[in-house]
Amino acid sequence: MKIKFLAVVLGLIVLSSGVKALEGIDSTERLIFIPKACGLNYGEYNINFRIYDEGGMLTRAVFGVIQGLQVGFSWDIECLIGTETAMGQDPELYLKLDLFRGSRLIPAMSFGYDAQGYQWNRKTEKYDSPPLGLFFAMSKELILKNFYLTGGAGYDTEDDNPDSSSTDKVNGFAGFNFKPSKFSLYGEAMNIGRGSDGSRMNAGAAYEIAEGLQFMLSFENISKSGEINKEQQRTFSILYRGAF
Repeated sequence: MKIKFLAVVLGLIVLSSGVKALEGIDSTERLIFIPKACGLNYGEYNINFRIYDEGGMLTRAVFGVIQGLQVGFSWDIECLIGTETAMGQDPELYLKLDLFRGSRLIPAMSFGYDAQGYQWNRKTEKYDSPPLGLFFAMSKELILKNFYLTGGAGYDTEDDNPDSSSTDKVNGFAGFNFKPSKFSLYGEAMNIGRGSDGSRMNAGAAYEIAEGLQFMLSFENISKSGEINKEQQRTFSILYRGAF
């Protein structure tokens, strides 16, 4: 696993040297869970604090280390708020390489790696929602100003189940974000076409209370495998975008 991890890091760094520095058409880094193809510019950063059930908090930070390459990490801590004993998981890596920043006709495209899963299961000692793994994403502004569609696919590199086929490790994702003013709407579908896990839908709304600072209310796991999920979760996130 360490060899694979190192290969991903070195591969992205080598490829990023050939990326042309173009102005991004959208500086937000992701929807709710799925990454957008439009990335951060050099010197920009995104910080996200996601507060979920039972006082847990997932912290994610992403930095534009050079033009065209973003490096970040995430750290999940269960029961951080409350009376229960807090339990943190190992920090996870996030990388994204901008292949193309987008034009009037061609969508923005990116390739990356996301090792962060969701909903830690103490019995299995694994995340119920596996990480995206290696991914390819495309984003494009369509029809309305500031209305973006995003789509792509991921490959779960953490799935070590010998019974899992290649189909079980591949998943598609799609979503949109619309920001007519300081108010934003988000919607996404994850795990599309994944054999061992049903697709899931999430939605959210955010409001920019100050420049670069947003509060978001998300409705996660609204549906699973096309049916309404009774175990859907509401989460609150604090997002900040800035630059050095």
